[in-house]
Amino acid sequence: MHSTARHRLPEEVRALWVVRTSMVSPRSIERVVEYAARYGFNALFVQVRGRGDAYYRSSYEPRAEALADQPADFDPLGYLLRCADGAGLQVHAWLNVFYVWSQPRKPRSGQHVVSRSPNWIARDAQNRYQMTTAGRVEGVYLCPSNPNVRAHLLKVFAEVAQRYPQIDGLHLDYVRYPYDGYCYCAGCRARFREAMWERVSEARRAQLDKSAAGRNPLAWIQAFPAEWSDWRRDQVSAFVGAFSRQSRRVNPNLILSAAVWPDPQLAAKNKLQDWLYWLRSDWLDTVLPMAYDKDTAVVQRQAVQVVEKAQGRPVIVGVGAWQVSPDSTVNKIRAIRRSGARGFCLFSYDAITQAGKSDAYLRAVEREVNPNPFG
Repeated sequence: MHSTARHRLPEEVRALWVVRTSMVSPRSIERVVEYAARYGFNALFVQVRGRGDAYYRSSYEPRAEALADQPADFDPLGYLLRCADGAGLQVHAWLNVFYVWSQPRKPRSGQHVVSRSPNWIARDAQNRYQMTTAGRVEGVYLCPSNPNVRAHLLKVFAEVAQRYPQIDGLHLDYVRYPYDGYCYCAGCRARFREAMWERVSEARRAQLDKSAAGRNPLAWIQAFPAEWSDWRRDQVSAFVGAFSRQSRRVNPNLILSAAVWPDPQLAAKNKLQDWLYWLRSDWLDTVLPMAYDKDTAVVQRQAVQVVEKAQGRPVIVGVGAWQVSPDSTVNKIRAIRRSGARGFCLFSYDAITQAGKSDAYLRAVEREVNPNPFG
């Protein structure tokens, strides 16, 4: 069944990703709305859950540390929705999913998931995790196969949908593993063993259990590497399916989307993010492939590929505007239009406006963003 929510997308989506650093004061939020409306954009993907914290009123997660100087009743998402009302802008609540921390110190709040439930943290094959970005890992991720993690995230996301009925959509990001070297926590090992149990002879079970109890806790995983990859992909997909069903119950009009790695095969293989399956299952209404390459030809190729594979479902192509000139962004918008995509989303408002201090970049792309301002 095709969702009706996707029909609520603008005919052409002209969007900005707004990072949480622009959600820290009434003035910064007013400027986001003012600039977006003035320069021809019609949708905002605003980050309200950055690192397991809240830039909205949450019962389940701590208020973001960056809001410490603001009055206790300041609600960034609520305020942005009031400002955007009547400005012709859709607002999608952007929620980082499994990625929850990226600083060397622990969160200040004891209510933060990293402090409260350290056993929920995803780990590598040596049972380690890292607090900050290094190599292929951005920081602390939660374990996607942990039922308590999933239950917590579903509560968090349901509350956003219920508390803010005027939002247009929920937008998932980091809905994946950091890379295929995660998660090997004790819970994952036990759950994978259970998943494989019926498929293995009694003698083989005894042999693998003996190895696992001895020197090789990864015995089951090493015996079935292909199944191990499939199983982890299924953990992320199971979460997305549950998120979709829940969101449609809470508000059937919500547009459900995810920011995804642009090549579906590499996403499924390297990040265990099978987003093409989610889209074709109608769990999502649209995807935003992060086609951040500086080379416009690469962006065009990725856009064409995703549009083709989406089989008629809308695709909004992400542009890495922060690292290219306004002229290059204009060329990318033109290439995306030629690809048959539903629209584009620039990453990010904060970078290209220098945190709201300058509208020069937006002025330079305005004519291409909205060539027909009265249409």
